[in-house]
Amino acid sequence: MLERVLTNFPAQTHPLYLAHDPDDVLADEALLSALAARGFTLVHESDPVTLRQRIEAARPWTPARPLLVVTSGPLNALPYDLWQQGQHVTLALHTFFPNLAYPVLRRLSPSRRAHLAAVPPPAHKLGPQATQTYILRHAFGADPETLRQPAQLVAWLDVYHQERDPLPDALRAALLSALQTCPAYDSWPLETLFCAPAAFATFVQEQWSVYVQAAQRGRVVEPAGRYLDFGVDTALQDALSRLVRTGTLPPVEVARPERLPGWARPAVLAAEEDRVPRRAAELLALVTERAAALTPEMRWPEWQRLAWEWAELTALRYQPEAGLDEVFLHAYDAAQSTVDAAFATWLPAHYAPLATQGLPEPHHLYHVAPYLAECYLEKQAVALLILDGMALADWVAIRSVWHSRRPGWRIEERLVLAQLPTITSVSRQALVSGRRPVDFADALGVTRKEPQHWQTLGERLGLAKNATQYAHLRLGESALLDLPGARVRWLCWIDTSLDDVVHSATLGHSTFYAALAVWLNDYAPGLEAAIAGLLAQGFVVALTSDHGHTEARGFGVLNEGLAVETRSQRARLYNDPLAAERAQGSFAETILWRDDGLLPPGLSVLMPCGRLAFASSGATVVTHGGASLDEVVVPLVIIGPCEGFRPFARVGRMNG
Repeated sequence: MLERVLTNFPAQTHPLYLAHDPDDVLADEALLSALAARGFTLVHESDPVTLRQRIEAARPWTPARPLLVVTSGPLNALPYDLWQQGQHVTLALHTFFPNLAYPVLRRLSPSRRAHLAAVPPPAHKLGPQATQTYILRHAFGADPETLRQPAQLVAWLDVYHQERDPLPDALRAALLSALQTCPAYDSWPLETLFCAPAAFATFVQEQWSVYVQAAQRGRVVEPAGRYLDFGVDTALQDALSRLVRTGTLPPVEVARPERLPGWARPAVLAAEEDRVPRRAAELLALVTERAAALTPEMRWPEWQRLAWEWAELTALRYQPEAGLDEVFLHAYDAAQSTVDAAFATWLPAHYAPLATQGLPEPHHLYHVAPYLAECYLEKQAVALLILDGMALADWVAIRSVWHSRRPGWRIEERLVLAQLPTITSVSRQALVSGRRPVDFADALGVTRKEPQHWQTLGERLGLAKNATQYAHLRLGESALLDLPGARVRWLCWIDTSLDDVVHSATLGHSTFYAALAVWLNDYAPGLEAAIAGLLAQGFVVALTSDHGHTEARGFGVLNEGLAVETRSQRARLYNDPLAAERAQGSFAETILWRDDGLLPPGLSVLMPCGRLAFASSGATVVTHGGASLDEVVVPLVIIGPCEGFRPFARVGRMNG
């Protein structure tokens, strides 16, 4: 399919292409990267004014650097001067999958379509029901007949939730309908298990606890308390290690582990046994295995899975008093170097192409606010809570505490890319404004325009001025917090307390994570109360960060006076490309980032490679600004009450 699409866009042939793409064929990540490699600049805008701005900013178009304007509408609806000059291309999904029912097919995400494109097509045209079965089997690995066995269903659900690419409603309903006729699933909460990863994990954990408690007492579990028969089902026993490794089933503490069979050992702990070293070893093995298979062609979903595992491993690595030995620490450092090198290779080819994909899933931070408005604002008020400087590993630690302290919250997660360079004045402004850095080039080095950005975005969404509010939280300064008034429907709260902890961690990540434990005990309860207040007022709360952070080693300081526009220990911004190149000549272990289509033209960013920093040679700092996995990949979390919660939605495609 990739090659067939690319035949419409030969390299160095025409300066301007116009593509009618009603089915988002061009939303495929591999295809976008291939087009970028051929020099194409993509523009997809429904607003005619913004469309014209993007087109003019892309000039000059040449056969070597062609412009590709993408629209879901007819090509003759584009401005006449474009229609007259451009090469016209029409892409239709049914031409690539002619034997599958089109209405079912077009609901799939690009990554699921890629799965379909990799398998032999059906020999004859299928109707809607047969198409659903075919897609379930080949795009999701879900064979309804195989999944009638509980062990197979549990193993499949574990993989399915790890992938974080949910079934479209019609396919989920078809699969549920097939499974609900199976006697083995009488009284199972199947729909909840499919829709909520946390509910699935809780279900498995509860079932395992029922078995362990009964086995410790030497008796058989009563059928009324059992859905999963671990004692009899050997397929479930075989799946146990994977459930533990993926984190779905944390080992439970037992008084007499010797009373349990050998196959149960991976999922139990002896009394007072420390789980951290075992879990850290499991994650390190998983990350090392996954990192060894990394290639520049890896898709964003695969990087997301690694990012989650790496974040949990990092949180354990720096957990106070974790007791991890030197062998583990050396292996962790080696894995970090492998991941850093692979991410540095992957990012330049995929970062800008992913920016063209705003919906049905946000990929960059500047997609987040428009996405929230599209998904939720019509029916309820939206609160965007930005924990400045929160890395994904920090969120892993916070989430663990909140799951226990706030059982009435339902938490749904996904990952997005921060804006490069990962400094507050670039990435947080992009998040608050819903715009690319090139669109606020006049304020790139400051944050004082953020309230205006948020207000302007609210006006673009059709909200009255008094319905929009922007504020910095100061929870440590007062026991009382002023919740928004009844008229407010579009709220942005900035909390810099974690970023303050980052910049005060003068001895590295060990001191940061020790301080994070204090933050969770002393500060986080007030933040939780603020979120609870918003939920009580009917808000949906979206929590995210503008960037993460990393521990880095200083390799020298650049003294350039006025040559540099913005200074950071992990990034330096230059408006003069020659000044940037001279600086790189002095510091060879750096990368020069520019011309990504998101930053202003002519702006260059010099970033240290790996985990180095523009700091005194040999000094250890905790900082941000660079392009490591820990700085760039940040969580986007939707928080709501368990009852009546609307999780992440898949909506119509957003313009890039």
